[in-house]
Order: sequence, then C-alpha cells, then structure tokens
Amino acid sequence: MGDVLLPKEFRFVLFFLTVLFSAPPVAMAASYAVLVGVSDYDERIGLSDLRGPANDVRLLRDVFETRGDFDIRILADGVDGGIDPSRENILAALDDVVERSEPGDFVYLHFSGHGTQQGDLNGDESDGMDEVFLPRDTARAEPGTTVIPNAIVDEEFGERVLAMRTKGVDVWFVLDSCHSGSGLRAGSPRIATRFVDPAALGVSLPAATTAVASPLIDAAGDENLPGKYLAFYAAQSSEVAREIQIDEADPDSWYGLFSSRLAARLQTGANQSYRQLFQALLGDLDDSAIPGAARLQTPLWEGNLIDAPVFGGGDVIGVRQFAVDGARIRAGKLQGLRDNTVVALVADAAAAADDILGYAQLRQTGAQSATFVAVNGSCVASVAKACDELGPTPANARFARIVAQPLDDRIRIAPPQDLETGEVLPADHPLYAALTTAVATSNADQATNIVLEPDSSVLSAVMDDALWFGARLAIGDSPVGLAWRPGDGPLDQLLLRIVKAEQVAEMLGSVAGTQSVLFPSPVEFEVKQLASDASQLNQNTPTDLVAECMAALGSAAPVPDFGTGAQLKQCDYLVFEARGVVQGPARDVNRVYIDSQFCVSAEYQRIEGIARPALIGEPMTVCSDCPEASGFVQKAGAERMFFVVTEAEDNREALNLEGAIDNCATPGTPTRSGAAQSVSGFLSGLSERDATRGGMGNIGISKIWVEQYNWDVLPRSAALANFGQN
Repeated sequence: MGDVLLPKEFRFVLFFLTVLFSAPPVAMAASYAVLVGVSDYDERIGLSDLRGPANDVRLLRDVFETRGDFDIRILADGVDGGIDPSRENILAALDDVVERSEPGDFVYLHFSGHGTQQGDLNGDESDGMDEVFLPRDTARAEPGTTVIPNAIVDEEFGERVLAMRTKGVDVWFVLDSCHSGSGLRAGSPRIATRFVDPAALGVSLPAATTAVASPLIDAAGDENLPGKYLAFYAAQSSEVAREIQIDEADPDSWYGLFSSRLAARLQTGANQSYRQLFQALLGDLDDSAIPGAARLQTPLWEGNLIDAPVFGGGDVIGVRQFAVDGARIRAGKLQGLRDNTVVALVADAAAAADDILGYAQLRQTGAQSATFVAVNGSCVASVAKACDELGPTPANARFARIVAQPLDDRIRIAPPQDLETGEVLPADHPLYAALTTAVATSNADQATNIVLEPDSSVLSAVMDDALWFGARLAIGDSPVGLAWRPGDGPLDQLLLRIVKAEQVAEMLGSVAGTQSVLFPSPVEFEVKQLASDASQLNQNTPTDLVAECMAALGSAAPVPDFGTGAQLKQCDYLVFEARGVVQGPARDVNRVYIDSQFCVSAEYQRIEGIARPALIGEPMTVCSDCPEASGFVQKAGAERMFFVVTEAEDNREALNLEGAIDNCATPGTPTRSGAAQSVSGFLSGLSERDATRGGMGNIGISKIWVEQYNWDVLPRSAALANFGQN
C-alpha cells in the first residue's frame, strides 16, 4: 500500500493477500523441541524463585528422548545439559530453529516460568498491555516506564512462529505461565503461582479490563499459511498457572500442574489427536488428588492442528466427544446434538476405538447439556422412536463419543428455471433430469432429505449449459451462485454441500434477531469495509489476483456504517471486530461464514470483560473472480455471516466451531469432527426451542446470541457498471 495512510485495521492487508494462496503443507521431515524452564530469578528486584520449571523440562526431555526423533534444545537452570535461559539465549535458540527448519518439519516449543504484563508500546493489544514471559535475566523497570528490561514480549514469540509457519513448518506452542493476577491466594503451602505483579517490577499499569485472552503467539498468522500451529495455554487470562508439590514428603517434587499432566499423557505414546489430548488434560486437572485451589485453572487451546495426530503419529479416529457428568453429557443442541442421538461411553478421552464401556441415547437435550440412558449397541438413531432403556449407565464413563445422529431436516430446492425466460424447465431437460437423479442419489446414499419444491429458499436455474444454485441467481446480466456442469464431478456431492450449508444457516437464522431487550447480547459486533478502487480493477478476468488487489487497495477508502444488504466487489476488504459490553463471564464468539458457493467456515475468539474491540477471525479480501487449479472462477452471489455468542464455563472446553462445521475443507486437512463425521445436524435443535426464552433445558436461550449479516458479491461486470467503469 506504499505510503498511503489507512486506518490501523487495514495495515496488514497486503500481507494477508500475499499469503492467501500459499501451498499446502508437505510431509514432516525433522522434529525440533525447544524446552525453556526458568526457576532462578533475581529475588532482589521482587522476582520470587520457582521450584517447578526445571522438573517440567526434565519430564519433557525424557518424553522426547524416548521418542528418539527430536533435536532437543534445553534452556533451563538446574538441568544437566541446559544452557542459561536468558533472553538472548532463548531468542537465539528460536532463531536457530527458524533458520534450520525446512518445509514439513515439526517444532515443539515449551515455556515454564513467570509471566506478567507491561505497557503496550505499539497499540496492537486490545487491553492496552503486552503479555510477556520473564527469562532468567529479567530486570526491574526504570522509574516512570512501563517496560520490563529483558522480558520477552508476545510479538517476539509471534514473529518467530510466523516465520516457521511461512516456511511450511508445523508448530506446537505450550505455555505454562500466566499474565493475570486474579485469584492469587493459593490456599495451600503445596501450591505456588507463576505470575508476577507488574508493580513488583516497577511497572504501574491501570486496572485491567481485559477484552480477550491475549496469547503469546497472537501474531501466528492466518489459516492459509503452509505451516499449521497449535497453542496450549495452562490457564485462561483471568486465572493463574500454578505449580504444585506432588509429594508432601519430597521437597523437590514441585512441578507445573499443566506441564506435569501434559508430560504424563505424552509418555503413554497413545495414538491420539491433539483435541483428544486436550480433553484428557481437562479431566486430569479436575482430579481430586490435586489440591482444591489448584484445580481452579482452565487451560485453553487455539490453532488449526487440533485434530491432527499428536507429533504426526499414527492415524487417529476423528471422533467428536464430550465430557460426561453422571448421567448427563456436557453438550447439547448448540453442539449439533438432539434427542435420540446415540453415543458411545468411554473412560478416558484418549481411549482406543474399541475401549467402549457401553452405549447411550440422549434425552431432554438442552442448549449445552443433555441426559442419557443406556441402550443396546444396535440402537438406530431415529427421530420418530427412541430405543429401549437397558438399565444404569457405566459409573466410570467420563466421555461420550458421537456414534449416530437422527436427521430429519428437509432441504428444499426450487425446480430449475430458464434464467433468460424465467420459465420452469420441462422435467426431461437434461440438466433437470440430472438434478432429479442427484437428489435421489443423495437422499439414498447420504441420508439427506432434499425435495424439489417451488418457492424454495435455494433457487436453481440453467444458463450457459450450467446448473446454478443460490439465494439469487443473477445480478445484472450475469448468473451468480454455485455452478455445476456435466463433467464437473458428482452432482450429489455438490448437493450435500448445499444441504450442510443450509442446515447451518437455517438453525442459526432461527436464533438471529430473536434476542429480547431483557437479555441483550453481551458482545457488540462491527464490520468495517475498505472499498477497493474500481478504477484499478481489470476490465476482464485478472491474471494475477494479488497484483490486482494491491493496486485496487492502494487508493481504497473506508466505508462508514456497513450493514446487512451491502454490495461488495472484487478486492473489497472486511474487518470483523467484537467488544464486550456487559461485565460477566468470558464469552465464546464464533464467526460463521457461508459464501456464495455454499462453503461454510468458522473463526473463533474468546471475549472477556469490557475493553477495546478485538478481531474476530482474520480480515477477509472479497473475491468475485477467484483462482482455482483450472483458472479463474466466478464466485459472485449471495453470502451470509453469523456471529454466535455463548457464555463460557470454567473447566469446560470452549465452544470453538473452527473445523467443526467446515464443508469445503482441502483434502487432507483435519477437521475437528473427523473426516467421516457428518456435521449436518449442527444446531438443529435451536429451531425447535420453546417460544418462550429459557425453554432449552438447563440453560436458557438467553445465554445464546446470534447476529446475522447478508451481502451480495457482485460479478465483475456488474461491479464495473455500478461504479462507472464500463
């Protein structure tokens, strides 16, 4: 964008464009582990020593040495073979891995030690503070400053993770530290916290009103980078990370609570996904053997490796599973469950596929929980009839895995019409006949329930020897929407994509706009548009999308008051922000996007408290002419976006829909629901709720909020005509 001055939200537009079409990751070649543990701080400046980080590093070193395929770097005081965990050495070790790693490599980064906050120097933090990790040589801030000498700032980690991912390296980042001082009373001599009050280091900060959990790798880049990443954080931003004395009789048995449980899980060598591992850790941290105050610690995860095998190991079953509490499952209609869903009960999140204790069927399904009863393993999930109960469910069941869901949603598609005349085509028209056959195939093979009916929300039409689908079928003289031509591949598979998208849209739409003034959403949303300069758009299909958008955005202008019904064009740029407006618990926010091709994707962010706005997902560059392997393809038409807000709960996995509802994932990309797991029942129960608020079982509908935006992406000819370029 050169020297053109733009609002802060749009400064990184060119960066996102340049990585938008990066190549997919390649096979893993080498593995690195950087293990950092800082125990010996300078107590003279207000930094108390820790006793657990050295033991954390020893545990994890043993894990990686046992594997035998990792290049291990140890930066820890008190550990044989370790070097001084100073700022210079830590950053040098990371830079060395950035330099040496190659596409397809895997990097594990682990940090145990104190954390805190300091003033935000570059204005990129929503809470006005930088999160920092404290190395061994941390010094006291100079009077009148808010900067802690030698502290490692979040951006410094983020830049290096980004550099690895840009090269095609997968990164797993684990932080057993924290940046919040809330809940500091340990309540037991066997518990210590890994947080330092900034004031103890001479930093004076205003009272925090944190908007989002600000992870140390917040700058890890977008989903399109060739390398993927995953981050495990020992505690959410409103909590402290703790270390505990495992054995009262052994004064040296101090370990990071999270690190020790993680190492124990990794030592099993079980083939499991990162998601299964995380769920197992949630259960481990609630173990009654842990001192009570220490259990007030809820880990978090983020990233797009969550359903990949741990360390790229053997294949794992892509299961959806949820925690069990007695005869109740901690999931419900919001997770796509409904009455008569059949689940398999297991004792552990990482249990093998055949370690099933028994089967159960859901009853009284609410928004985020349901009861269940034991049933026979041959139970068939049916909307119309429940299976017979067998008796009590296994007492040691801790997780429920989805086996089968009842599905009765009818998806209505209008019979195809001639786009030029508006007349419905005769049934023997080749494309109408192809649609009829595909509907029958999809209904028989994919358990869909598609019907061809007039006046349906999904329209179909024929033009240019293609069958078009969409909420609208033409803008100006151009057909828009999803096109299918004979030879493009099975039409029934395309219909399955439409079914999944329409199910999501229908159920989210049933909640959008129903919020009561008595229960306003605790989160406000704003969509900001940077309008591309139409005079810089090519008259014809471009040969280089990045070059076209760089030119069109070089003289772009912000558009005030973006609202539903907007008309967008090639290279327009959208930024999505959320801000907490009601004090209370943390909120899980999901941005669900359904494009003109009926592709569904989700982005997640956690919002806490009230402060400045935070980004919800990556900014979006509008593409009406998009590059595909076969060339540029028009992708104009009607699009929808939903913002879903739910209240988060302590010691419960966040409602993160990333990868759980995607229906156009690149082959080989892991999804959180597994490759064989249908997500077509997602949110189905929301449309069946009682008319009164609070009629959704144990949680009121008032704790679920949905805001919807609709817009049209104009085809190039219409965009140029509208803006006077034709």
